[in-house]
Amino acid sequence: MKALLTGASITLSALLPASAQVLLDKPLLLEGGGRRIQGIASSTAPAEALNAEVAQGNTAQTALVVSGNTWTIELPAFGAQPTTGAHLVVRVPVVSPAPISITLNGSGPYQVFHEGLPLTGEGLVEGGMLSVVFNAGGFHVLNGPHYSRRTCPTGTVAVSDQFCIETSERGSGDYFQAGLACAGDGLRLCSWGEFVAACGQSSALQLTGMTNNWEWTGSTANEDNCGRVVGLGSCEVAGTWFSTGNGPLAFRCCYTR
Repeated sequence: MKALLTGASITLSALLPASAQVLLDKPLLLEGGGRRIQGIASSTAPAEALNAEVAQGNTAQTALVVSGNTWTIELPAFGAQPTTGAHLVVRVPVVSPAPISITLNGSGPYQVFHEGLPLTGEGLVEGGMLSVVFNAGGFHVLNGPHYSRRTCPTGTVAVSDQFCIETSERGSGDYFQAGLACAGDGLRLCSWGEFVAACGQSSALQLTGMTNNWEWTGSTANEDNCGRVVGLGSCEVAGTWFSTGNGPLAFRCCYTR
C-alpha cells in the first residue's frame, strides 16, 4: 500500500474502541506533499477503517426505516451493541404520536430523547433526517426533531415564517441597553430589513408606533460606534445614531422562529 499524507487523519468506523487502532495487511509508506491514504478496502466492519467511498456513501451510519415508532436498524459498523458516541442518521418514517425507540442490530430497544425528554412522533416530519447519538443507555437527538416553526412569544406577532416582532415599541435606551433588554427576554433587536418588512404590514399586524420616531435596529451603520435607526416618518427611511452619548432612542425586539 502507498499513502500520501500531510497532517491527514484516518476516518474510523462509528463504533471503534477507544484505542482506535487500524490493522493494515501491508506496509504503510508515508510521503509528504499530499493528504490521502490509499488502498484501504471498502468495509463497514466495526474494527476496520472507513475509506472515502464508504464514508461518502453514508452506508455506515445512515438508516432508512420503513414505518412505526420502534425503529429497527441493521448497520454492521456498530457491532452487536451501541457504545457511547455511536452516531446514527435516520430518515424519519411514518410515525404515530407515541414515544420513539431504536433497536440496533438486535440490541435494545433504546429510548430516544430530545432535550432530556422522551421523543415522540408528534411533530416529526416524514422524510426528515434525524441525527442521534448514543449516551447513558439511550439515543439523544442532535438536530431539531421536526421542521415546525417556534411559537411567537407573548407581545409579539408573526411577520413571516422566519420571525416575530413586538407589536409596540419599548421605552428608550442607548444601543447597548436596547440590545441587552431584548436579550434579557429571550429576544433580539430587529434587523433593518425585518423592520421594513413588518412596517409594510403594520395595519394587518396591528403594529403601533412604527413611523413616529427613530427606533434602534441590530443592523450595522456606515460610521464607527453607530447603529442603524429606522422609522422616522416612513417605513423605508433609515439613518445612523451614535450607540452611546447621543440621546436614547425607542426600540422593539424580534424573535427568530
